[in-house]
Amino acid sequence: MHIFLYTVFFLGIGASVWAQTVRVQGYARETLPGAAMTAAYLSFHNEGTGDMQLQSVELPDIDGAMVELHTTVDDDGVSRMRPLASLVIPAGGEVRMAPGGTHLMLHGVKLRAGEQLQLRLHFASGAVLEVEVPVRALPVAAQHHHHH
Repeated sequence: MHIFLYTVFFLGIGASVWAQTVRVQGYARETLPGAAMTAAYLSFHNEGTGDMQLQSVELPDIDGAMVELHTTVDDDGVSRMRPLASLVIPAGGEVRMAPGGTHLMLHGVKLRAGEQLQLRLHFASGAVLEVEVPVRALPVAAQHHHHH
C-alpha cells in the first residue's frame, strides 16, 4: 500500500498562515466486467491542530466520471448505502474508509488492477489535495456477488 504525505496550507484569521498535515493512503477496486462503477477506500491521519472536512472528490483524469462520499448503514437488518455531505477528519485523529462502511463510490469508470487512480480531494477550508492510489483486483468471492 502506498503512503502519501501532504502538507496543506490554510489561510488563518488575520493574515497568519499555519500548516495542516494529513497522511492519505488507500486503494480503489477494479471495475467488474460490464459495470461502470466501483469503490475506493482512503485512510486519513490528521496530524494538525484543527479538524479537516472533506467536502468532495473528483477524478481529474476521467471525463464524465463522478465520485460520491457514501456510508453503509444497517436499516432493519439490510445494509444500505447513504450519501454523506462531508467527512470530518478530527485534529490529531484518523478516519479509515472500509468495505461495508464509509467509502467513495466511483461512477463512470473502467479501472483495471495494476493501474493508478488520480483523486482530487476538496476540503471545506478551500484546500485541494491530489493523491494517487493503486487499483486492486477484487477478491474472487466479490466478483460473483457485488453490491454496488
